[in-house]
Amino acid sequence: MAASELGPWEPLPLAEVVETFAPAPCRWWVSGGHALDLHLGRSWREHEDVDVGIRRTDLGALPALLAGWDLHVAAAGRLSPWHGEPLEAARHQNNVWCRRASGAPWSLDVTVGDGSAQEWIYRRDPSVRVPWNRAVLETADGIAYLAPELQLLYKSSAPRSKDDVDATEVIPDLDPRQCSFLARRLAPDHPWHRLFA
Repeated sequence: MAASELGPWEPLPLAEVVETFAPAPCRWWVSGGHALDLHLGRSWREHEDVDVGIRRTDLGALPALLAGWDLHVAAAGRLSPWHGEPLEAARHQNNVWCRRASGAPWSLDVTVGDGSAQEWIYRRDPSVRVPWNRAVLETADGIAYLAPELQLLYKSSAPRSKDDVDATEVIPDLDPRQCSFLARRLAPDHPWHRLFA
């Protein structure tokens, strides 16, 4: 869904996101375009929002962590107030939009992911499982982010122009294992295959 259809966005600065989530009692990670920036240590485009990933089983920690914030489930092109009840993958309840007060611009998109204690699980194909130490990486200063091949896998299913830009920037810098993982999961006629050296 387009962010503009459901209200304006003023993304939280990444440093503020990290500060907000630092006390979280569960695993979390930066995802979306910012994760790719963190992996390469540079940025090449503006970001409309800021995404933080969390496991579906850890969602119960979010209301306390963001106490006082206005939280809504974004699903099926609609926003519904969220007060901490379980979210269902079958109903595509995979995003919680957050803002500091009702009526304020949205500032954070919490993306709800799947995973066991040992593995990250790809929501669109649960047979794709990656150990957490390869799925969530860390910058030199300890910021957790979704591994680039996993972030690009999400982006590859229906790539927008910004996703093509991201792929062009990131794929040449992937290591051989990351390249192999992503290339094996792209459709044979996917245009990103040309980016693998």
